[in-house]
Amino acid sequence: MSCINVGRKLVRDGEIYYLCLYPVVLFESMKYMSISQEKTRLCLLAVAVSAWFAVQAVGQDTASLLDTLDITLRESHKYIDARRAKIAGLKAELARAATDAERYRLAGCLREEYRSFDIDSALYFANEKMAAARRIGNASYISDARMNLAETSGVYGMYKEALDYIDSVDKGVLDVYQMEYYYHVYRNIYGLMADNCSNAVIKKRYLALTDSYRDSILLVNSPGSFNYVIVKADKDNVHGRYDEAIKILKGAYSKFDNIHGKALLDYSLAMAYAGKGDTANEKRHLILSAINDIRSGIREYTSLRLLAVMLYKEGDVDRAYAYMTRCMDDAAACNSLWRIYEVQKAFPIINKVYHHKLDRQRMVIFCSLVFIILLTLFLAVAILVIKKQMRKVSAARRQAQEANVRLKELNRELSESSHIKEEYIAHYIDQCSLYIDKMDKYRKHLQKVAQKCGAKELFEEIRSKSFIDNELKDFYAQFDDSFLNLFPNFVDDFNNLLVPEQRIRLKPSEKLNTELRIFALIRLGISSSTKIANFLRYSVTTIYNYRVRLRNAAAGDREKFDDAVMMIGRCDDGD
Repeated sequence: MSCINVGRKLVRDGEIYYLCLYPVVLFESMKYMSISQEKTRLCLLAVAVSAWFAVQAVGQDTASLLDTLDITLRESHKYIDARRAKIAGLKAELARAATDAERYRLAGCLREEYRSFDIDSALYFANEKMAAARRIGNASYISDARMNLAETSGVYGMYKEALDYIDSVDKGVLDVYQMEYYYHVYRNIYGLMADNCSNAVIKKRYLALTDSYRDSILLVNSPGSFNYVIVKADKDNVHGRYDEAIKILKGAYSKFDNIHGKALLDYSLAMAYAGKGDTANEKRHLILSAINDIRSGIREYTSLRLLAVMLYKEGDVDRAYAYMTRCMDDAAACNSLWRIYEVQKAFPIINKVYHHKLDRQRMVIFCSLVFIILLTLFLAVAILVIKKQMRKVSAARRQAQEANVRLKELNRELSESSHIKEEYIAHYIDQCSLYIDKMDKYRKHLQKVAQKCGAKELFEEIRSKSFIDNELKDFYAQFDDSFLNLFPNFVDDFNNLLVPEQRIRLKPSEKLNTELRIFALIRLGISSSTKIANFLRYSVTTIYNYRVRLRNAAAGDREKFDDAVMMIGRCDDGD
């Protein structure tokens, strides 16, 4: 099999993937060719690569055209509205027409506008045209009106009536244009009858008659005319001359810019490529034809139906169903019985497959929803369990934090207590040593007094309180120094706990006074009023009164005044 044939087969079967591999396979096989075959090898490789890129380009182009077709179908109401507006204008002119000649012309225009839009209305205005022609009494007008009736009846599916009308036409009064139209009507009627005939013998006869009228049309048309091109291409396609049909159609493509004419050219090209087995180009031109059909604002067409069938075979069921549904709706709106029959032949199959696909999708969606619901329930349960565990963890964390805070507080208190103890142990040792020396000196002093002055002076010396008073004064001074060494900001911090008017103001020579010493002892952890009274040599009542008076002068909560005093000089947690 040649490279081109392989490429064609792959495109026809829609197996582009295999064509993508073909250049590689070809190249591998060419490794075993002789050097003398190098040119052939390069040519084959070039053809294969070109074919691959061509297929890729066609595929991308087709996808883009399908998107354009989808957009055109969504916007089809604009083109329908434009045709209706034109029809409304013609009807308004017809209502104002003053002569039968004007009515004849306008009725003909309306029949033409309705011909592929609404067959009932087209048939009505064909009869109106005939009525005006008979009133005028012009034989040529009557023949033209009969041909309109024949054409419209044929599209409607009334083949007997159509043949009766066309057979009754007086050929002798027809001009060149009318003769072409005369053969055109015969061709259309017999072509429709052949398409709708199930008897092979009769069908063959209708096809032969259709072909003969093609020849007649070609005889009365110039080779460069649009009708000649369309009919010649149609004849070539029927007889298998697809390349000739493609050549003449492509040669004429740029000459005609009428939208409906473009639709007919693309349809004929699609049929030619279909005959060649080139489904890629067949599809492309069917899409182009369908786009122009929709943009023409017509509802009687073929391309979109054939494209729907092709897409169905390729597996694009969604588009196939949408396109075929649109064909059915337009055929019903147009009341084209033949088009309805054509759509009904393919629509049930596509409809069945489409709804079967929908059922599968619904089942998948249902199963997915069930799975999602179950998963949601599972997640909800999991979340509840996790939340429960998180609450436990949070509670444990809070307890740990509280324990940690308490531990830090205890460590701080222990550290503080240790520091105080160290300070006062050292101070106590110094004081003990000092008091031993003082007591030894005092002993020696008393000994001297006893030796020199006698018992009376010794007794007076012993009774004197000056020694004790001096010692207490020194003791309190040393206490003040030691305490302020531990808590240098105690006085200011303590005053900050009091209301401004009750704050303690020390004399220049004072470091601490009695009130401050009471709360200094409290700060050291001695909270008992009895112990404080013994230490300061005051009565318990006096100490109690001092504490109550200062507690009442507190700037904050009086009940927490002692706790606030205990916090003086303490470091923060972060320190």
